[in-house]
Amino acid sequence: MSADARTALFVMLGQTAERAVAGLEKVAPPQPLLLSSRYDLAEIIPDGVKKAIGAAESYKLFFVFEGYLREFVVEVLSSDPAVSWWDKLPQDVKDEVTKLEENEEAKSWMALGSRDKSALLTYPQLLRIMEHAWKEAFADQVRDKALLQEARVIGHLRNTICHMTAIPEEESERVKQVMRDWFRVVAP
Repeated sequence: MSADARTALFVMLGQTAERAVAGLEKVAPPQPLLLSSRYDLAEIIPDGVKKAIGAAESYKLFFVFEGYLREFVVEVLSSDPAVSWWDKLPQDVKDEVTKLEENEEAKSWMALGSRDKSALLTYPQLLRIMEHAWKEAFADQVRDKALLQEARVIGHLRNTICHMTAIPEEESERVKQVMRDWFRVVAP
């Protein structure tokens, strides 16, 4: 066996061993999760940190998608400067956001800075707004109401992740597919 072949075999065996060890429950993941410069949760709760690392990609996808939907809704509803986007919302959504604003005021000691009403819109509310103003505002932009239904379906996965439970890879792929569908039709 040549030196190159032995080196390749050595590297492959090392990679296989690394994957096997990384899969063990009590082995810390290679990525740290620091509470401070000297307090790494990956060493203390390795299984929990591994799950968090696995859930992070889907969480980041939802973070971007929900932010995009929020900007999209406000932008579309702001196309007529004579009427505020806020005035075009269904009353139940306005009432819910008003309650959230009151809660924001009570938590003003937190370093969140000031946030406008649009920052308080939740994922289900954004979908509700698009449904409510479909004919007047969103039909020409989104073009297929089935996209709203797809977004509702993955809303359950969003809640699962945001409530600190990982989702299987199969469901992560569903999230990616729905988002691809949205961005294919409603390009940012």
